[in-house]
Amino acid sequence: MPATIMETPTARTWGQSVDSARHPVARRTADVLRSRSATPNVFIIDDEENIAQAVESGILLDSIHATHSAVRRDPRLLGDVDPAVPRFVISDSVARDLFGDQKQARVFAIARAPRPWSLDELARRPGDIVILDGVQLVGNIGAIARTACALGAAGLILLESGLRTPLDRRLIRASRGLVFATPLVVATRVQCAAFLARERITIAALTADAAQPLHTIRTVEERLALVLGGERHGISADLEAVTDHRYAIPMSSNVESLNVSVAAGIALYEHLSRHRTQ
Repeated sequence: MPATIMETPTARTWGQSVDSARHPVARRTADVLRSRSATPNVFIIDDEENIAQAVESGILLDSIHATHSAVRRDPRLLGDVDPAVPRFVISDSVARDLFGDQKQARVFAIARAPRPWSLDELARRPGDIVILDGVQLVGNIGAIARTACALGAAGLILLESGLRTPLDRRLIRASRGLVFATPLVVATRVQCAAFLARERITIAALTADAAQPLHTIRTVEERLALVLGGERHGISADLEAVTDHRYAIPMSSNVESLNVSVAAGIALYEHLSRHRTQ
């Protein structure tokens, strides 16, 4: 039996209604969701806020999708987005089938993947570079991306993060769409170490056993590559060996450690504050 497109008052206002998993729109969405490519041509952005942030950052949308229930609640969803972008209303049951065990989105877009950032491009941008060495909790990476964007960092380098691409759905959500405004580069430790040596970037690590308190980071005039280690094992030996400065955040003895995203925010702010103390 051929896939059906059921026209409803909502569908006529917002777009075609997709009520079968065999519909070409549903099939394409399923293909994008299944993709594990490190260099995808298209990707999915969930939620209105993230879609709006993507558009503001210059990401091109191929199509916009919403569930029947979402459009019934608000037919004006994403009304500020280019009306030329095709819009489709997906039945709630088809949406559940499409997303399966993944987090289901009530509103999402299929977008064209931007050209990935390179390490060399990071070097040409102003601001500190944040290196996450073995940080694998996507929520932490997303929070650090937001903080890096807010505090003017050049971008992030992800080492052994478990992510194939910065366009991972989970990371886009965790960053509130700011992965589109903050360059993220997925690299190996070897690539990162070679890049830092080539560019002669001063490297600062945040470690609990460092002798220098973090506030002394304000004395460093040049830009920094700020290294933060993974949640379990900390900074790798490869990067530890080439570190120029090591800092610790003074804390109450009642607290063993801070969340890595909190530590990153404090360190970025402290180094940014050097201009205010001169």
